[in-house]
Amino acid sequence: MATAALVEIKRKKVAQQSGLINSTQPLPITFLWVAWQYLFLGSADLFSLAGMMDFFFTEAPFSMRSLATSLSWASLAMGYYLSSVLVELVNCITGTFRHTPWLYGSNLNHYHLERFYWFMCILSGLNFLHYLFWARRYSYKTLGPDNEKETRITNESAEV
Repeated sequence: MATAALVEIKRKKVAQQSGLINSTQPLPITFLWVAWQYLFLGSADLFSLAGMMDFFFTEAPFSMRSLATSLSWASLAMGYYLSSVLVELVNCITGTFRHTPWLYGSNLNHYHLERFYWFMCILSGLNFLHYLFWARRYSYKTLGPDNEKETRITNESAEV
């Protein structure tokens, strides 16, 4: 999200310097600037989905693995829906304090996407802190070395 915010700042600066703020013509900027954010966001999705699938497959009981996997996809779909709600919420809140909301209008150059991306960056940081809080308290299920029974180990004993 920070990369997306920095690229949006660069894109708006190019639009201002070129005098194309109110124009519908393409900006004299290469697509490779936008490719960075797609590279980072795509990589983040790839690694988080792979980790989430592995977690659900290894930590769920054998009889519930398919249900846990389907819940992971349902949580992803819910996240996409909530992101649409978040855009509407940001437009509603910023529209009450300004004449136009951050993400409203027909000209992308008049949007305040950089502010929205910084806001998403802050939310992502808070989400990471929330994850760390619960990850430190979780005890993993593993197979014991002497037998095939499932045993529980804590993070502190796994670090030793």
